[in-house]
Amino acid sequence: MIKNTLMILTLGLFLLSTALYAGKPLNKQHKGLTGKDGAKVNCVYCHKTAGNPKTEGNDLEQLKKGPYCNSKDCHGKK
Repeated sequence: MIKNTLMILTLGLFLLSTALYAGKPLNKQHKGLTGKDGAKVNCVYCHKTAGNPKTEGNDLEQLKKGPYCNSKDCHGKK
């Protein structure tokens, strides 16, 4: 009984944290943008395709110079 309760609570916390993380400003800031190759900009695009690390304190200016972020749609560049 206790195992089931702990499993349900853990699952609930994962779902809650996912819902809260999905509303982060970074996701809203990039909504509707496309990368240099025409693909939709999202978490997978930035972290898998562009190879940006998932760490705190990334140098934004350095990331803007990358081959995938240097498009007219990214970071307000026109």
